[in-house]
Amino acid sequence: MTVGLVGYPNVGKSSTINALLGSKKVSVSATPGKTKHFQTLPFTSKVTLCDCPGLVFPQFVHTEADMVCDGVLPIDQMREYTAPVELICRRVPREVLEGTYAIRVEVKEIEDGGTGMVHWEDFLSGYASESGSDNVSRP
Repeated sequence: MTVGLVGYPNVGKSSTINALLGSKKVSVSATPGKTKHFQTLPFTSKVTLCDCPGLVFPQFVHTEADMVCDGVLPIDQMREYTAPVELICRRVPREVLEGTYAIRVEVKEIEDGGTGMVHWEDFLSGYASESGSDNVSRP
């Protein structure tokens, strides 16, 4: 029997195989994409483990921002930051953002013509103000 580990990049497939085998048999890395090909390793006389490259299932991931926020794409290769930051602002409540980063996020309320929601510009402006840098580049 062959058992293959499949899933998103950088979720621990290779590390799981190493743990099952009790020693480092396959290489691991903090950067997604280390496993480039299928590798089979005997586990028992009847079971073979198969380490597979990470796969991105398009029906579950809609945008590159989703993949960055979900840890599928490495953040150091990110070229466009506004979409991932906007996604985080939609997913994480304002109070949590403010508490986590010890910042105050100014939001234009509905009665003032805004949406009442945190947008990427609001979050990054609050972060820049608190860190001493008021220069937030806007596309």
